[in-house]
Amino acid sequence: MLIDDFMRQPDFSEVHQVVIEARPEAVYQALWTTDLGSSPIIKGLLGLRSLPQRLIHPAAKKIKARRITLATIMANGFGLLAEESGREIVLGIAGPFWRPTGNVLPFAAENFRGAVPAGIARAVWNFAVQDTGSGRTILVTETRIACGDRARRRRFGAYWLFVRPFSGLIRRLMLNAVKRACDQQ
Repeated sequence: MLIDDFMRQPDFSEVHQVVIEARPEAVYQALWTTDLGSSPIIKGLLGLRSLPQRLIHPAAKKIKARRITLATIMANGFGLLAEESGREIVLGIAGPFWRPTGNVLPFAAENFRGAVPAGIARAVWNFAVQDTGSGRTILVTETRIACGDRARRRRFGAYWLFVRPFSGLIRRLMLNAVKRACDQQ
C-alpha cells in the first residue's frame, strides 16, 4: 500500500473499514465527491476542535457550514502525498497536534521523507479501495502517527487517549457517508 511509503512504523495507528455493494470505480469516485462531513456529529466535533482558535481570534471570519470533501480537507491543512487512481489516496499533515492552537504546520510533501523532526508529530491518512471480486468493495481508512521524540510521544499519547474515540467516530461516519452515496446511485 502507498501509505507504507510514508510511514511503516507508526507510534499510533487506527484502521476502519466498510463493505459497500458497488464496484471499486464507483466507490473511488464517491470518495472524492461525497460530503464526508454531512453528519451533524462530525460538524459538531470539528467545531469543538476549532473552538480554542475561535475564542482567541473572535474577529476571524467564521467558516460557514459547507460540504467536507477530500478537496476541502486538502485545502485546510492536509496535503496529498500520493494517489493510485481508483485504488488509494494518502494524505499527510504535521505539527504539534496536542496544542489547542497553532497545531498544524504548512504542508510540504518533502517533509514526509526521513525521520520526524523533534518537537512535532507527523500523520498520514489513507483511503484504500479493495475489490472483493464479488460485486462488493471494501473501503478502508488508516491513520498513522509518528512523533519526533520521546517527549512528544508522551504528549501525543495523552492527547490521543482523549481524541482517539472521536477521531475514530469521524472516520467511521465518513466511510458510511461514502457507502450511502454508493447505495443511492
